[in-house]
Amino acid sequence: MRNYNYRGMIFLSQLLNKKVYYERKLFGEMVDFAVLESTPNPSVSKVVLKKDGTKLTISPTFLSLKRNGAILTDAKAPLLPFDERDFYLNEDLLDKQVIDIDDKRLVRVNDIVLESNGELKVVGIDVGAAGILRRLGLSRLIPLKPKILPWQMIEAFDYQTGNVKISLTQNRLDAMHPSELADILEDLGSRERLGVVESLEARRAAMAIEEVDIHTRDAILEELSSSVLGKVVRRMHVTKIANLFYRLNPLRIREILNLVGEERAQRVERLLDFSEDQAGGVMRTTFVSLDGDTTIKEVFGVLYQAPVKPEGIVVTNGNQKLVGVVYTKDIIDSDSLALLKDLVTERKFVYPDVDFNQVINLFGRYNLRLLPVVDKNKVPIGVISTGIVLAKIEEKTKADEII
Repeated sequence: MRNYNYRGMIFLSQLLNKKVYYERKLFGEMVDFAVLESTPNPSVSKVVLKKDGTKLTISPTFLSLKRNGAILTDAKAPLLPFDERDFYLNEDLLDKQVIDIDDKRLVRVNDIVLESNGELKVVGIDVGAAGILRRLGLSRLIPLKPKILPWQMIEAFDYQTGNVKISLTQNRLDAMHPSELADILEDLGSRERLGVVESLEARRAAMAIEEVDIHTRDAILEELSSSVLGKVVRRMHVTKIANLFYRLNPLRIREILNLVGEERAQRVERLLDFSEDQAGGVMRTTFVSLDGDTTIKEVFGVLYQAPVKPEGIVVTNGNQKLVGVVYTKDIIDSDSLALLKDLVTERKFVYPDVDFNQVINLFGRYNLRLLPVVDKNKVPIGVISTGIVLAKIEEKTKADEII
């Protein structure tokens, strides 16, 4: 294609529905452009022409762009059937939401920016109001500067299948923090949201789902396919699953309990005896607990094998009753032969039916980082961490703002 510049750029809106002529006779009109979106600056591989009411495709090498349309350079140029499997700029990208990787947010594609230097390539998207005005034919009346995002800075979605079409690499999404992924999931539509979740490694998907608001979490877990659901819920905290128990479809809850396994399902059901406003309703039931007569050398052996290093260790006596908590950072410089019970610095605990506001007060008053929850025999059954407290406070704050 020949160069066709508008202040150095070609906008998709300026090409769509433009006439194509051959020897001054109308041949058809351009209605879309297919690209190979997996490349850094994808080239236009096909131009979609509407001819006699039918969509056909042609190689861009047989068209010469002009300001008011295009000229067919060879009457013998092969015309191929329209292939729905291709990725099209107009049909699959224009007006859709994409991820702005740089700012970790969703943006709307108001226009698409191309350049021609021997071949027509996509170089970015216009996410500003200028793109909308240009498409309405009002850009001359209300001149605005385009707001261009480079193509490398976006991830595009395939709205037909719900799967994520990554314009560059899956590593873009994998590099995002779960809270950033959660923000994006909350803004996406149902189909695209499922596409993102299904594209993530199961543990990261579970972490992101735990970060989203409760309504988005409900929707995701209701809609996920059974195969993906199993991988995700097996990596979610049982407290999060318990919080969903009376919110999801009973059949879905039964499926989730079957997927997480008998032992974890029993832990979920135990948590259901407590509300979300009680210590037992928010506690984490997986924690490191060791007998007080364990040596520091033996503790290091346990920690070495732990998949995630704990904030602290719950210390018990020979009868499994709570002695207190030793924070992991406090044992680093300890004598390897010292006993764990001699290093206990924190002895606070709560029962599972204690109001969560009291838990917050304990964390604030004593600067706690980990608080054991014990049963009536003072046997530890769970822990509450600083992260749980902060997440609960944030959840309450959001709920108050909605009200």
